[in-house]
Amino acid sequence: MTITELKKMMIKAKREDKTKANALMMLVDSAQKIAKQKGEEVKESHILEAAKKLAKMAKESIEAGMEESKKELEIYEQFLPKMLSEEETKKVIENIVKEIGSVNMGEIMKRLKQRGDIDMAKANKIIKSI
Repeated sequence: MTITELKKMMIKAKREDKTKANALMMLVDSAQKIAKQKGEEVKESHILEAAKKLAKMAKESIEAGMEESKKELEIYEQFLPKMLSEEETKKVIENIVKEIGSVNMGEIMKRLKQRGDIDMAKANKIIKSI
C-alpha cells in the first residue's frame, strides 16, 4: 500500500467513520515521521512500521481499560502481516537453531525480526524454553 492510497482511505473514512478516519490519520502521520527520520520517501515498510507501533499502543490502551481502542487496533492490524501461530513460530525457531548450530538468543531474534510475521514476545518465550 502506498501513502497516497492510505490518504484516500482516510479521506473516504472522514465521511463515514470518525474513529477510522482518526486512526488512519495517525497512521499516515506516523509513517511520514518515520520516513522523514530516515531521510526517505514514505514506503510500504514505513507504513508497516507505523502500524506495528500504533497497534502496540492500542493494545496497551486496551490493557489499561480503554475499550474504545479496540476499534483502532482492528484498523491497524489490517496493515500488519498475519502473524504465525505458536506452533509455526516454534518450527521456524527450531530450523534457525539447526542452521546456526546453537541456541544463540541474539542471532535467532535478529533472524526472526527480519521475517516480520512473528510475534517477538511469543518467540522470546519459546527460545527461553529451548
